[in-house]
Amino acid sequence: MGQLDGLFDIAERHGVGIDVHLHDGGELGAFQVELMIDRTRRAGFAGKVNVAHGFAVGQLPAARQADLVAAMGEAGITMTTVAPIGAAPLPLHALRDARVAVGLGTDGIRDLWSPYGTGDLLGLTTQLARLSGFRYDGDLVTATRIASSDAARFVGRAVHDLVPGAPADVVLVDAENVPDAVVRAPRRALVVAAGRVVARDGEVLV
Repeated sequence: MGQLDGLFDIAERHGVGIDVHLHDGGELGAFQVELMIDRTRRAGFAGKVNVAHGFAVGQLPAARQADLVAAMGEAGITMTTVAPIGAAPLPLHALRDARVAVGLGTDGIRDLWSPYGTGDLLGLTTQLARLSGFRYDGDLVTATRIASSDAARFVGRAVHDLVPGAPADVVLVDAENVPDAVVRAPRRALVVAAGRVVARDGEVLV
């Protein structure tokens, strides 16, 4: 508790948020999340605390999990995941229903922890969908939104989608629809960043 208080004290002094890299599973991990929930409420840090990985959330019995997810939502805590193979899947639908924002990314690309990883977010979306047991079109779209438009708050944007006024960041793929793109993770035909073409047919242009 002392270390966690220290983290919150530093964050409060400097006006920054907190991202806790939490690997502990089961009840130990759940207990630590509960400590963060309590401290987040007391500090008025709603929307400023993120739990990265949070394997414990996917490992709890249904009732215990539901209570913890609801409390996270009420406290305004978010989660980020790398959808690691072999981990217990996060309850993505329950997290969404509880208004717990979930972001998808990677914290390692062929590093000392693992020889795998390319940083390809579409490939990670496919991995997230498979880990979560997603089979239906609506679920595959949900996985895509976690990796794209729902991630706005994680990259400091109010909007992270193709709407008027949004940055012109576009990735085009040869796919029938969103679910097909998730299932096949085809090569990017065109990548546009801030309105500028930066890659075409797998070739980087800048």
